[in-house]
Amino acid sequence: MNVIVEKPSQSGKLTAKDWLKMAEFELSKSGISAVRVEPLAKKLKVTKGSFYWHFSSRKELFEKLLTDWRIRSTNAIIERLNNANLTPKERLKELFLLPQKNLNHANGGALELAIRNWSQSDTTVKKTIKEIDTHRLAFISDNFEALGYDKCQAELKASCFYYTMQGFKVVGIDQSNEHLEQIFEILL
Repeated sequence: MNVIVEKPSQSGKLTAKDWLKMAEFELSKSGISAVRVEPLAKKLKVTKGSFYWHFSSRKELFEKLLTDWRIRSTNAIIERLNNANLTPKERLKELFLLPQKNLNHANGGALELAIRNWSQSDTTVKKTIKEIDTHRLAFISDNFEALGYDKCQAELKASCFYYTMQGFKVVGIDQSNEHLEQIFEILL
């Protein structure tokens, strides 16, 4: 993942956000077992005390990681697309092409995979993933309904659309925009 930990705040002290970014980086790179206080502190060049100034426990860090990820990877995207002056087809296209557009930024696909892997051993994370998938699928389905599909067809199309989109993240193959647009048209 290409997450870059920002410089500490003006006061020179690390913020909770700095810790979260480093934890996210380690999670996406090496999995949840790498998200431990002491190694994070070493990478941030601070003591463990800095961590406990911002978080009461590793569990709280994990909770904030999941909350932050949910907001950025789902809620903020859906809100932005809903507030944009776009047709349902344009919203779906923007959503479908989003992973490709973000290749030059932090690797959301690696983070998504790491969180999904984490969910295999943590029931709380598994529940969170299920809630997020349900929310994302509902948004996609609503857009297909707005395109004129009945509820059942819209849900089926949403599933095909979402699983294809997620598959691109997992496979990680760089596709041309033209190729992705052809796939998008087939999915409509």
